[in-house]
Amino acid sequence: MTRESDLPADELWARVAALADHADTVPLTTTLADPGDPALGWRFTVRTALGPLRFDDPMVVEAWQAPRRWRIRKTGTLKGWAEAVVSPYAGGSRLTWTEELWFDGVPGLRAVTRPLGDIFGRVIFGRVVDRLVANHAVGGEP
Repeated sequence: MTRESDLPADELWARVAALADHADTVPLTTTLADPGDPALGWRFTVRTALGPLRFDDPMVVEAWQAPRRWRIRKTGTLKGWAEAVVSPYAGGSRLTWTEELWFDGVPGLRAVTRPLGDIFGRVIFGRVVDRLVANHAVGGEP
């Protein structure tokens, strides 16, 4: 998915590069992360929990080309990858977010869950991407 923003590319990159903050827009979800700022090899886990039920989605940064691009790989039960590319565009910036998700481990499971990941990924990550590119007045919610 691609979104344009009136934010300068460096400001949009700062938002996109704050990986530990991305779960803030997803209900019932928090992030546990390595110390420090994201970089190549940095690990983090997105945890979705409702009472005693929880699902952990561990990830590792496998490409970090600030201030333009990062790519992460999912390393848990949920497999896949995500990539974000920020570029200047028409007085602002453009974010292109690509993600593939699937469950693996059982023969044939990827073939079934990969198309579902495309559908649900657009819904879940579309909200994250929309929030990242939004420009609000000072004091407004991003």
